[in-house]
Amino acid sequence: MASVLGHWLTHVQHAHAAKSASTLPALASQPSIGPVDRSLKSVVAHIRANEVLAGNNIHERLLGEMIDVGVRIATRQTTGTTADWNRLLNPDDIIAIKFNSVGGKALGTTVPMALQLVQSLGRSGFAPDRIILIEVPDVPEIRQLKTQPRVHAWTEKRVSFGSGEEQLDAVLEEATAIINVPFLKTHNIAGMTGCLKNLSHALIRRPKRYHANACAPYVGDIIALPQIRSKLRLHIGNVLRGVFDGGPQAKTDSIWPHSGLLVSTDPVAADAVGTDIINDQRTKAKLPIIGDADGHIPHVHAAAARGLGTDDQDYIDLVEATPF
Repeated sequence: MASVLGHWLTHVQHAHAAKSASTLPALASQPSIGPVDRSLKSVVAHIRANEVLAGNNIHERLLGEMIDVGVRIATRQTTGTTADWNRLLNPDDIIAIKFNSVGGKALGTTVPMALQLVQSLGRSGFAPDRIILIEVPDVPEIRQLKTQPRVHAWTEKRVSFGSGEEQLDAVLEEATAIINVPFLKTHNIAGMTGCLKNLSHALIRRPKRYHANACAPYVGDIIALPQIRSKLRLHIGNVLRGVFDGGPQAKTDSIWPHSGLLVSTDPVAADAVGTDIINDQRTKAKLPIIGDADGHIPHVHAAAARGLGTDDQDYIDLVEATPF
């Protein structure tokens, strides 16, 4: 897949016609296929602000503004200056926010993300006691939010997802909506881990059984379960700092400061864009790009085939923005 950052600069740019090779005969007429209607595309907001990071410190108010901008773009909100979460959530929802504990300590961005997300939701009327935080550090700042306690348990019955059968995280019986907040990292088995894998292998009891074939088709099959898919509301890729090599663990020499967020209702599209962001960083580090011969990450491409979203760049509306 061609580089997203090279070819999808903003949503206002027009598609460029590809130049025909000089060895091919000239066409008598131009192809009649026009640009894809934007209403048919999956929106992915790529929000960046270099000022959000200052060494190990994070400008939390700016991060909150970045979240609000990303949510507004991803939900096609054209008015207002704050995120309107009511476009995604019902007033009586119990909201599970799924973070990622693997590499979280080294990346050091989960706590400010959690604080700002809870505040953003609060501005739309969603109280902390209706929010469950999953895989966050047990630190005073998190405890002071007074969100609903996270209960660690598994469903009694196993559920078949086609390529396997597993017990599910009991939080799925309680939560009615999921906001997914993954890191963006390489993965030594799956190629990369982002929105999709942050859910699939964390919400089943025995994830180690489902890593063959670079985790395809397991990731898509698990997320396609109605207990998960029906509750997905938004994906906010935490790319304040990312991991471009050696993931999913985060080692100091493979972490880079991206100072960004990827926000979308389509987890496949967000992971496709995220893959190109990783590959751009890997190219700068003189490392080979990740993906198969066609540029696809197997589990991401299989999830697209499963109908969970799109990894076709012609159907992704990448919107580059800053909070300023």
